Amino acid sequence: MNTREQQLTEAFVALSDTLSDDVDALVLLDRLTRHSVALTGIDAAGVMLVNARGQLRPATATVHTVELTEMWQTQIRQGPCIDAFDQRIPVHAIDLEADQDRWPEFVPLALASGYQSAHAVPLIAQSQPIGALNLLAQRPTPLNGAETQLLRALADVATTALMTWKKEGLRTEDIATRTQAVLSGKAVFDTATGMLAATAAISPALAVRHLTTFAGRHRRRPTEIAADIVQRRITPQAVLGELS
Repeated sequence: MNTREQQLTEAFVALSDTLSDDVDALVLLDRLTRHSVALTGIDAAGVMLVNARGQLRPATATVHTVELTEMWQTQIRQGPCIDAFDQRIPVHAIDLEADQDRWPEFVPLALASGYQSAHAVPLIAQSQPIGALNLLAQRPTPLNGAETQLLRALADVATTALMTWKKEGLRTEDIATRTQAVLSGKAVFDTATGMLAATAAISPALAVRHLTTFAGRHRRRPTEIAADIVQRRITPQAVLGELS
């Protein structure tokens, strides 16, 4: 098996894993973004999910600037993620400077963040859009047909895993509930990592590393550990101590 085939196999296996004790929905979405970057020419990626009010919200991102561009898109209702979600098709902007008329408010913000190219792939469950995969590059970067198909396949596998997390069958009315649960889990995770960062005066990225390492060693899901930290069932010091 060559390196490319091995990467593809590892990506699809990782995204379809709903059984491991240390894997949860946010971990799956993080894997989706990281494999999307590794398997294409893009530099950064993120996922947005729809909440109970029908609004897109950031769920995970490979770098903080991606999450910022996602927040801008939701605020101004412009950008590739918004269009991909609304139209239920992949959206491509190879050179953002050429798309000023298309997204007059979003493009300057994306360029100011260092991104010159943007793409988005919708996340769809049972014909219902639940979010979008956001893909950004620091230079004009096209995605060929094979890469777009690959990204759609990765997104489909991750979405299926996300929606079938529980053993019970998925009803249409459950879809919004499950995406909202993921977003709620992210809020708790961010709060917990913020507590760790404040306690040890470290960066949020290092706080995430502490939390995920602690969860892995104890064979628990990161969002469960995050909830325990927020609810004071585990002290920040206990989590921080295991990586010191």
